Amino acid sequence: MNLSSFGGIGRALANRNYRVYSYGSAASLIGTWMQRAAVGWLAWELTHDPKWVGIAVSADLLPTILSSPIAGVLADRFHPMRMLKALQLMAGLQAAALAALTFSGLITIEWLVALTGVLGVVMGFNHPVRQTTIYLLVRREDLSAAVAMTSVIFNTSRVIGPAVAGFVIHFGGAGFAFGLNALTFMMMLAALAAVHLPPQPPRARPTMSVLGDIMAGYRYAFVHAGIGPTLLISLSAALLVRPAVEMLPAFVGQIFEGGADSLGLILAANGVGAMLAGIWLAWRGSAEGLVPVAIWSTVLAAAALVGLATSDTFWLGTAFVFVLGIAMSLRGTATQTLIQNAVDPEMRGRVLSLNSLIFNAGPAVGAFTLGLIASWAGLQPPLYVAAALSLGVWLWAWLRRARLAEALEGPDTHERRADAGA
Repeated sequence: MNLSSFGGIGRALANRNYRVYSYGSAASLIGTWMQRAAVGWLAWELTHDPKWVGIAVSADLLPTILSSPIAGVLADRFHPMRMLKALQLMAGLQAAALAALTFSGLITIEWLVALTGVLGVVMGFNHPVRQTTIYLLVRREDLSAAVAMTSVIFNTSRVIGPAVAGFVIHFGGAGFAFGLNALTFMMMLAALAAVHLPPQPPRARPTMSVLGDIMAGYRYAFVHAGIGPTLLISLSAALLVRPAVEMLPAFVGQIFEGGADSLGLILAANGVGAMLAGIWLAWRGSAEGLVPVAIWSTVLAAAALVGLATSDTFWLGTAFVFVLGIAMSLRGTATQTLIQNAVDPEMRGRVLSLNSLIFNAGPAVGAFTLGLIASWAGLQPPLYVAAALSLGVWLWAWLRRARLAEALEGPDTHERRADAGA
């Protein structure tokens, strides 16, 4: 089949290794989103307390604070493909253990939080390693398209995974969702075994400690004219926007008075919005023009948060969650593409680990805070505050848009900076 007529999507999938990797990644991510939905719903079923839903979500995401920085150093020092295989195996074993406890009736909120925390440690290593691996699977000129296509796969899984989880939980219970997730990790391992990479040059021997390498990578990121501000935009979205999605089990149960099937539908709506935005960006297949996309997505997210807070029916709330998915995908895909486009190769793992740290730990802090506040103030008031703060971030970024575009959007920005400094 001729893929050239599919724009950036076709260019990304024309790379055989990336295409094979994508098959396994799609299966694995669908399972991951199934499990995430099942964890949130099981926490609600066990406690009927939004605080515990926030804690369960935080247990999945907070451990990345410790594991992501180390993962970035290891991805720069060692071959990321080998690391990725080991991480997929460990994640599959965690899902299998969670399924066994749930099927046996021994599951408690404490066990749920503890095992979810184990997965959080594994995923803290997994996310930056995955992102670094993409660079090895495609030609340099197809990298932007591949990053956007990876976002499409990620967000498509957010449609399929929660929707399937809702029905699986409804008919068979959360244990089946956990068991299916374990199976998808094995599918990812099979895909990784089928990827054939040319021999890679040996990595340079480290000259600093792990902590020294981490700090060097973070200094590089935050003094960079484009990457530093882009990471701050990502941090604001992680703290202010994504927690609303993580807390949707509580919204469905408390505000909309729905069940597991309603949770699956509203999460699928969020994923559909994100998927459509990702497809558009993947079709573009270029970093040029992405700075305004990233900046204006904060305005769209603020509007969606206000809409969700004022919704008094399930379907109206679902519509605003759909818009929220569009905004989140535009911001997330645009910022990651810009970072991948501009970062120096020797710093790629550490900078992407910092981005993963923000992506995972930020919502954990935000969801935990939202859960605590919602326990006494209700779920809606924090969303108004988050919307107002998001508008402040938009104004700050918009005033810097020209400098950001110059530092991030060029075809080979890191090569041009190296030549200028020589």
